[in-house]
Amino acid sequence: MKRLILPLLLLLCLGAVETHAQLRGYPFAPRLRSLRIGAEAGVGVLGSDLTRESQNYHFRPIGNLEIGYVFHRNAAIGAYGGGGVMRSTMDEFESNTDFFQAGLLLELRIPALRGSVFPIFQLRGGAVNIRPDQRVGRVTYEFPASWHAAYGGAAGVEIISWRRLGLRALFGVTYTTTDDWDMITRGDDNDGYSWATLSMQYYFVLRR
Repeated sequence: MKRLILPLLLLLCLGAVETHAQLRGYPFAPRLRSLRIGAEAGVGVLGSDLTRESQNYHFRPIGNLEIGYVFHRNAAIGAYGGGGVMRSTMDEFESNTDFFQAGLLLELRIPALRGSVFPIFQLRGGAVNIRPDQRVGRVTYEFPASWHAAYGGAAGVEIISWRRLGLRALFGVTYTTTDDWDMITRGDDNDGYSWATLSMQYYFVLRR
């Protein structure tokens, strides 16, 4: 049994490394070792103390740019950056928070329908800069910008056309290490937000 362990491990490692630029059996899929750039836009809902207490869900516009590298049939790595404005209200309180975020992502991809459809799962981690203001009645308080850690995940699907263009829909959640998105601290839970986006992706291979 022990003699079989090393050969099995070698087979697993060799099977995990893709040596062909084109995915065998998936003629519609983007090539391996291809780069992708994408622009996504959608809406986000802040999960803050005001939102949880008031149950007032404000869908606010958000946007991101992405760049990625497909290094395996089932995986890609990349970076993202973008932002938006989040809002929460309750009675006489109103909070509006500008934010900018940037970080790295790991993407798990599952080719289906000969590579024309990819269910997608993402893990994201990076930093977020927030600049909140708070209005109580007619008085508005502005607070300085600050940086915090951010992490989260997303799931969705991408439809591929001509092996180069991808249209994807993602649904995700972002957690942060601060409770200051609405400048109200109640309890031990930090603030974050849920989001949904549509994006267009373009795949290309750099010529040597």
